[in-house]
Amino acid sequence: MPDPMEVQLTVLLDGMKKKEQALTEIVNITENQRTVIESGLPIEEVRGFMVEMNKEKHFFIEQVKGCDNMFEAVLKEIGTELDEKQHLYKTQVGQLQAFIRRVMDLDVKVRVQEEKNNQMLTELFPPVQPPAQPGLRPKPKLLPTDNARVIKAYEQEKRFRG
Repeated sequence: MPDPMEVQLTVLLDGMKKKEQALTEIVNITENQRTVIESGLPIEEVRGFMVEMNKEKHFFIEQVKGCDNMFEAVLKEIGTELDEKQHLYKTQVGQLQAFIRRVMDLDVKVRVQEEKNNQMLTELFPPVQPPAQPGLRPKPKLLPTDNARVIKAYEQEKRFRG
């Protein structure tokens, strides 16, 4: 009978591989969006391409979220025991560390390209400002909630450091 910890670590590795693949697809779509933005196509065509690419990207984002949820659930289940017996599973832990680093690099790459794309879109298609209404203040901008996800991933990666 296989070691239950090894089975759980294999589940984590498979989930990280799936997340890496999904993030790679998101990187490709985001880079294709940049190409469309820079293409010089008419506004309506750019918008149409962007809408379709965002639908495709959303599919992969949902995969990433599913992988994150699975990873957290499995890690919650085995975390204490893994901390205590980490020396027994050095190979799998090393593989997880490598996946986590690659996934974090891909995540940063996506964020940087998304920011560049948003800047280019804003330059090409400035947002239309509604007329100001007297007595109303603009809504404050909130920090993106994804920062919490990045911090959590970093903390998980630290946990697997030897």
